[in-house]
Amino acid sequence: MLLCLSLSAGLAQRVGLVLSGGGAVGLTHIGVMKALEENEIPIDYITGSSMGALIGALYSSGWSPWEIDSLFRTEQFRVMAEGGIEPRYQYFFKQDQIDASLISLKLDLDTALTTSLPTNLRSPALIDFEQMRSYGPVTALCNGNMDSLFVPYRCVASDITDQRSVVFSKGDLAQAVRASMSYPFYFKPIRVDGHLMMDGGLYNNFPSDVMYNDFLPDFIVGSNVSYNSPPPSEDDLVSQLRAMMQERTDYSIECEHGVIIEPRTATSLFDFSDPALPIADGYAAAMARMPEILAQVKRRVPREELAAKRKAFRSQRPPMIFDELRIHGLTRSQTRYVEQSLDRGVGLLTPELLKPKYFRLIADRNIAMLYPKATWKPEMQRFDLDLYAKTEKDLMVRFGGMFSSRPINTGMIGLRYNLFGRSSAHVEALSYFGKFYAAGQLSLRAYLSTKAPIYLEPQFTLHRWDYFRSFSTFFDEVKPSFIVTREAFGGVNVGMGLGNKGLLRLDVKLAETLDKYYQSPDFTGQDTADATTFRHFTTGLMTERNSLNRKQHPNTGGSLKASLRYVTGDELTDPGSTRINKDIDYREHHDWANAKVTLDQYFLPRGVLRFGVLAEGVFSTMPTFQNYTASIIRSPAFQPTPESRTYYMEQFRSPKYVAGGVRAIIAVAREKFDLRLEAFVFQPYEPFVRGEDNEPLRAAAFTQRYYLGSGSLIYQSPLGPVWFNLSYFDGLKEPWAWSLNFGYILFNQKAQD
Repeated sequence: MLLCLSLSAGLAQRVGLVLSGGGAVGLTHIGVMKALEENEIPIDYITGSSMGALIGALYSSGWSPWEIDSLFRTEQFRVMAEGGIEPRYQYFFKQDQIDASLISLKLDLDTALTTSLPTNLRSPALIDFEQMRSYGPVTALCNGNMDSLFVPYRCVASDITDQRSVVFSKGDLAQAVRASMSYPFYFKPIRVDGHLMMDGGLYNNFPSDVMYNDFLPDFIVGSNVSYNSPPPSEDDLVSQLRAMMQERTDYSIECEHGVIIEPRTATSLFDFSDPALPIADGYAAAMARMPEILAQVKRRVPREELAAKRKAFRSQRPPMIFDELRIHGLTRSQTRYVEQSLDRGVGLLTPELLKPKYFRLIADRNIAMLYPKATWKPEMQRFDLDLYAKTEKDLMVRFGGMFSSRPINTGMIGLRYNLFGRSSAHVEALSYFGKFYAAGQLSLRAYLSTKAPIYLEPQFTLHRWDYFRSFSTFFDEVKPSFIVTREAFGGVNVGMGLGNKGLLRLDVKLAETLDKYYQSPDFTGQDTADATTFRHFTTGLMTERNSLNRKQHPNTGGSLKASLRYVTGDELTDPGSTRINKDIDYREHHDWANAKVTLDQYFLPRGVLRFGVLAEGVFSTMPTFQNYTASIIRSPAFQPTPESRTYYMEQFRSPKYVAGGVRAIIAVAREKFDLRLEAFVFQPYEPFVRGEDNEPLRAAAFTQRYYLGSGSLIYQSPLGPVWFNLSYFDGLKEPWAWSLNFGYILFNQKAQD
């Protein structure tokens, strides 16, 4: 009789699993669950906080530990953890024109600065969407009751409105998990029933008390990778903030019978780059305690039986098909714009059809936040989709520029004012200031609420490049400039999106360029420069497909750009003191057409070694201007590296040319450091050459060829790139040049770009 009672007690033995928070270190929980299932230890209940809540929810939704392991090793999860969007869903059409900005600050004009500071380092957009898609059908299956999941489940979050810990036992599983894992300053907190929720670890980072009070298991296995922080230090701001925000957690088990596994791993809090390491460490730590667990837990669940139950549970999940779409948090006109952007067309709307449109909307600069929630309607066997939106702040200020050991230092400031109604628009003013480059630009871009994605952009730009003779190091004496080129233009750009990565743009512009230059290299500060003014009209059609990962020094993705342009205008050249015929003004009308194709492609996107190719071809019917220098200045230039854009190099300019080269990149330390080696060849066809009295002549075809090489060690800092460069420019009197730089060598587009 006593033996029967003992067997009955063993068969009825219920086991609870408690998972702590801990960021990437919490991936050790997956290894712990693997070890438990391999040894047929049952998991009857789960409670979790933060990362433990995420992993526990996946298991409770019917995922095996091996499936969870595979999920965390995917490229999609890596992108989620970094706050990014999968490359194929990044919307090039709504990306800003690249500039030299390093930092930005968003402000509401009617609020204090403190309410405009950013509250998160990473965007949760992708993880919010994928959790809705994964957990929505499971929430529907259990009717919002977490006791009816594959494994009964609880997670905790921190209600910072009422300053208390909250336990989720009912409701939307995706929302509960998202609330629990909203780590301060990493992911933006969310509202649940009007209360602002943050990471569960703030108030309860090891919810063993929740396990005991809600489920009363016979045995508890705890997997804990967290600890209470040491007392704050007067010299450590982070420790002071942590002490103010966090309550001390009891990392013990209330149940009489239980084991706490405490894996140790070299993985840091936010390092999701190598999930295999913490998972293996969690498995090893669990196996080390397994004899103790096996001795106390007599009940076994065969893996085949568990797999069959898991399959049966998952087969009952309803397909996610959306019926009604509701937008919250916007005005009527803004809601109309969002609805048109998410045009569902005809037929059923599924997450697969919604996803590209959803992330196109998130790419809109007037949308600060979008949170999706799927609500099951059993009578319709459909889901309603609620989108909770928040508009971006009124004003954005951007600062940036280029800081170099060479005298090309340039500051940048940009101001943008957002306008959001039936269309999404912004007004922008952008200014660069420096000896080498100075510019001002004013533009208005409006994205129309049309079926096809279209924007209109009136724009006015003035800028100046000043190529002065002493151009080697920061410490050289600056001598008179030998070429100064100024440009002013106004016009309209019309853009249309072509899929997620493509753009078709038509522009119409009126422009005036003024080039001042010396005809002889032997000029002095007392000489006056020649001046060529070119007043012209230009229109162009450009198509581009772009998936490059950075605006400077990319190492993955690619860009293919093709353009056609027509130019017509009048040249007026006034002679300076270095010209022989000083009393003759030259006037001429010019018409020509340009065609240009550029391919910039990178390969092996995930290895340490990357490889890239660049190919460019230009065909132009541009005629000669009054003299050789004026003709060369107007000619298209091959500038494949950031450094080459800061030199005036006659040998790399020609109306017709083909050029190309290769790039070898060694990316280490999670792509924070790149060693970049580049080599290019420039082959002009019938380039301009200097004749007598600086007359522009054309050389014979393919009689000249030039080479360009570059080596850079680049550190991608949180603000922007820092790099050391050594370049070789064929044809220069001093072909080797070096520089130490911080920032971006980027300029406003020219009238003929």
